[in-house]
Amino acid sequence: MSLSESIPGYQIIGKLGAGGMGLVFKALETKTNRTVAIKMLYPKTVSNPSLFNNFQREAKLLIHFSYPHIIKGYYVTPPEGINGLHYLIMEYVEGESVQKLIERTQADAEKIVGLNEELSLLIIMQTASALDYLQGQNILHRDIKPDNLLLDKKRGVVKLCDLGFAQPILRGRTAQEIGGGGSQTTAGTLGYMSPEQARGQQADIRSDIFSLGATLYYMITGKTPFAGSDDVEVMAKQVLSDIQSDEIKNKGLSPLVLYFIEKMVAKEKEIRYQIPKEVIEDIQTQMEGFKSLEYHPE
Repeated sequence: MSLSESIPGYQIIGKLGAGGMGLVFKALETKTNRTVAIKMLYPKTVSNPSLFNNFQREAKLLIHFSYPHIIKGYYVTPPEGINGLHYLIMEYVEGESVQKLIERTQADAEKIVGLNEELSLLIIMQTASALDYLQGQNILHRDIKPDNLLLDKKRGVVKLCDLGFAQPILRGRTAQEIGGGGSQTTAGTLGYMSPEQARGQQADIRSDIFSLGATLYYMITGKTPFAGSDDVEVMAKQVLSDIQSDEIKNKGLSPLVLYFIEKMVAKEKEIRYQIPKEVIEDIQTQMEGFKSLEYHPE
């Protein structure tokens, strides 16, 4: 039986990519003629209760959510699977991730470069809009990074994806106390996770904002804000070290970018933007004010 025959109602067009949990295929929904993406789990993922539960939770969230800047989920197989397979049918995005865009830009330039300021801030505002929606749904993403931001070139919008680490916002209670809502173990991606996540402490919306600031730093400089020879050194820098502001200053960009980044990645949560809406409003306000002064980096 071919792969298409194993997935009723869908015709596989080709493979889009591979991740730690499974493969992603481009497919055609034969009944509606709609192009979709199918995330199919590896057998080893299905046999791992923790990873499989993460997948099930992510699928339910994406199916439940409906927002322009979050990937839409359509259908997930039941826990027992179909024809021995476990998969999630979701929205297909014609484009690439921010990570892939920067890697391609660097390959073309043959040096470490980032994106331009205007595009970077536009991506950040749209991602902050997605975080604002998630906060309204009482959900933390916990893994904001360039690889999880898809650029839909057909519609010109950013789509936040991969909610595998997402969990309910814990308001003064631990995950263990509410049961099944997540854990206080370290979750996220090294180089982008907040200091509190690196310590294995309880995260909140300001943790996602920190990761958003680290993502902006990467988009502007082409480098992760915290790097080291191994994971231990990277994690230590995330907890103890400040970002290298010279990387931004030396690029001759607007000082506003440095301000936005420093406010988002402050070690103390109280100094950061407190909610995603503040990020959006501040960037919009400051950019409008700065443009009125006709600032020209050159």
